[in-house]
Amino acid sequence: MKKRIILLGVLGLAASVNGAVVTYTLTLHESTSCQVTANNNFTVWVTVSQADNSGLFAYGVDLTGTGDPGGPTTMTLVNRTPNGSFDADPSDPNYDPSQVYSTKFFGFGAGRATSGSSGVVSGVQDLAKGTDLIPLFGYGQSPGNANNLKPPPDTSTGAPVQYKTPPTISTGSDIVWPPCTPGYLPAGSARLLTGTWTGNAPSIHAASVNTKASVWKLSHPNNTENELATLQIQNHIIDFPPDTVSLSATAQNPNQAVGGAIAVSGANGSYVSEVDQLLDPSVNKGSAPIQGIGDESGNIYVMARLSGTAADIAAVLGNTTQDVDASDAEYSPLHVAYDTAFGNGGFNALFKFPNIAGGKSFNWDFTFGHPNVTVDQLAAVPEPAGASLLLAPLLGLLRRRRARV
Repeated sequence: MKKRIILLGVLGLAASVNGAVVTYTLTLHESTSCQVTANNNFTVWVTVSQADNSGLFAYGVDLTGTGDPGGPTTMTLVNRTPNGSFDADPSDPNYDPSQVYSTKFFGFGAGRATSGSSGVVSGVQDLAKGTDLIPLFGYGQSPGNANNLKPPPDTSTGAPVQYKTPPTISTGSDIVWPPCTPGYLPAGSARLLTGTWTGNAPSIHAASVNTKASVWKLSHPNNTENELATLQIQNHIIDFPPDTVSLSATAQNPNQAVGGAIAVSGANGSYVSEVDQLLDPSVNKGSAPIQGIGDESGNIYVMARLSGTAADIAAVLGNTTQDVDASDAEYSPLHVAYDTAFGNGGFNALFKFPNIAGGKSFNWDFTFGHPNVTVDQLAAVPEPAGASLLLAPLLGLLRRRRARV
């Protein structure tokens, strides 16, 4: 997967005494499980420099919102930073329902905002909670788990009472961070938010007064000491591969051929291919090994029946360089010989590859370009295909589709 990172700019909000740097990374086309997706999903990650601070204390990210000029048509946002509380456990044998036990809070509970219209997402660790705040150190620097923040037993009534786990958390908050590991970010990076959009893709307003970050100081004897950090903004843009087809010695994707391969019979200069309906359901990414073709020089033609809208199929063929049209000498003869076996008007895509030595497998991947296009049937024959055309009406079985187990 080709990826590129564009550093849009560096905004020094205030020079941290210890040189702390906080980096916001906006990643387009990334699912909530850190997978590349063709859908309009995005994530904003935070990475906090090591050794010169004790992790993120507060943050603000100002995205282009639906109410901003040039912003998305629609946008959803989910604040993913940890935010929750621990309560005394009523099942503890020392629990006394007539007593009042302190609730303990953790995470970014103050100034917590999420607005698709303005695009602003923010949060601050709530110092107003005083001794009831469990400071969250190391966020953006190292992995964490909210369950590990459980406070010691409450002894205010003279008898120790345990706190419940798991804690109560805000909707959408990560209880484990990071929830998945994007390989392009330093270890320990955490996510601030996830979202979706339509229309124009969101971006971060680097110069906005609402885009800022502060960190816990290394020395925090009162658990209140924090300072502004130097801020960096990055866009991580995923370049999707185009629709691809290929011929390789081994299968590049899951095998979709019924019986394991497309069978071709004959010998040099006189080959006949079966027309193979593929596994059900047909897929937009797969492989089909081809058996029976030798290593003679020349080209291999792969006939395919693509399923999808006419516009999407045309776009797939427009994105490949291996497809051929009526200008190729074998195009019309192959249609004459094989269309009846394909049925439904015959094959609608013809690909041409130089023959390769050894194993041969046809591969396709339309996952990101046109995921609604799938391969339904295949046949393959080497040139000179014309030598085998008189035998094509006798080409044998049209294999039936069978369900994937």
